[in-house]
Amino acid sequence: MEAPTISDVVRNLVSPSTLPHVILLSVAGAGLYMLSASNSDSLFAIGIAGYIGLSIGYALTAWMQEMEVIHRFSHFQPLPSGIGFMEKVMMYVIRILTSWISPILLGLIPFLLIAGFLSSDSGSAQVNYWAMALGGLFVVWSLAQGRALATSLRIFVEGRAVRIDSIHRTSRRVTSTTMHMAIIGVFAGLTYWALVSGAKSADEMGILEKLGPILFAIVAISVQAILFWYTTDRRVIDSERKDTAAFGFAWGLFMQIFVTWHLLSAYRRFISDEWGLFLIIEEFLLMIITVIAAIWSLAKDTHRRGFRLFTRQNAIFWGLSFGMAYSGSIAMISVLGAKLGNGAVGTIGMSATIGIGHLITAGTMMWIHAWRIGQLSHWLDSAREDSEEEDVVAESDEGEVEIEDVEETPEETELDIPPPVTENDDVELVDLD
Repeated sequence: MEAPTISDVVRNLVSPSTLPHVILLSVAGAGLYMLSASNSDSLFAIGIAGYIGLSIGYALTAWMQEMEVIHRFSHFQPLPSGIGFMEKVMMYVIRILTSWISPILLGLIPFLLIAGFLSSDSGSAQVNYWAMALGGLFVVWSLAQGRALATSLRIFVEGRAVRIDSIHRTSRRVTSTTMHMAIIGVFAGLTYWALVSGAKSADEMGILEKLGPILFAIVAISVQAILFWYTTDRRVIDSERKDTAAFGFAWGLFMQIFVTWHLLSAYRRFISDEWGLFLIIEEFLLMIITVIAAIWSLAKDTHRRGFRLFTRQNAIFWGLSFGMAYSGSIAMISVLGAKLGNGAVGTIGMSATIGIGHLITAGTMMWIHAWRIGQLSHWLDSAREDSEEEDVVAESDEGEVEIEDVEETPEETELDIPPPVTENDDVELVDLD
């Protein structure tokens, strides 16, 4: 069984057969948040149990996806043809509700157990501790978000870098470092202007606000400069080979662009508690990107180890399980900030909480980047070996087809192998030091 590609994950996410689950995630997340934010302790307990129960339900749905009954009642079934408009509308609603049966029923038992316990005399005193535990998972999700983004970017760049010759070369670290920092500086300045100061009138801004894009660009460049200074000796190792130099530059650039974006997002969450439509869309898109990156990277890594837990058929449901737990942890932090101390902790609201999450994600990506510098050859050599093994298997499969159809269409069994990349090619990745 092949590991899902990134296009498989995206197709599953927008497929009509699984799209109703995105609706359920949105509706359930909003409804459970309103229950949790109420003044009733019993409703608060139901909100906690709902987030945990649905997350477990989607995880079990993903795990048991190969069972026909689970697959049938977790996918939207096509409507029959030749029916009237009103009947089609009713069937459409019924089929949507039917596609929710598997995660809801599989999550019903843990929901009832947790809700029953937290509503009892002995469990009611522990409601806040359960909420703290669920909210504390936000740190885990932010760390996982940083790791997933770093891994998916590595896999993306790695697939192209393995085509570059692994020959020794002369280091040009000054050139690549200058280009790297210049790109980051321009990106930081433009994004700050577009997302923070661009919508304001120049007459309404003070001198610091007008200099905001330049100041943030300096901050972003400084962060990269500290990383480069800290890893100077190990970057020399990566620059000694043509493929690792190109890989290091491309992967590092993508990594630091995401780090810069997360730093800017954290700053924007700290300076304002207002939630406009654009911010909601931005956070929703970030969660979607994180889910896709997490499932894709986990599927690729586990598939290499012979572990088939993440497949093309169940990737979307693992992502939905993560999404429900992620939204639950954010909701618990926001609710507890208002409940504990009657406002004393209320200054740490949802906006500031998400800002802290952006900082954790950016720090995780910085740590992974710094840790892996100097070891890029291990990644590329391992990926090259895996690619050669897959080519051998593909050639074996194609050979069987050729034996059967050799007299009719022998040309169909030829592999489409791209031309090798040489030192003189103009399309090679940019060299890193």
